[in-house]
Amino acid sequence: MGKVQELFDKVAEKNPQKALELLLKLSEFALPKLRAIEVNNESEDKHTSLNINIIDTGVPFASCEADIVD
Repeated sequence: MGKVQELFDKVAEKNPQKALELLLKLSEFALPKLRAIEVNNESEDKHTSLNINIIDTGVPFASCEADIVD
């Protein structure tokens, strides 16, 4: 990997645009590739619900970080 870095640095000194193009081409070998997947959300019976109840505890909310970290 050291030689690749040296070559990249040399190219970047002379032509930064070319260096970025090379970096993008090399990234294809190091980064995972995205794949398209089919999402089927037509099932009618599998709904999930979420109920949120907010209750009054009588405790005031912190107005800033200093109220919490004292």
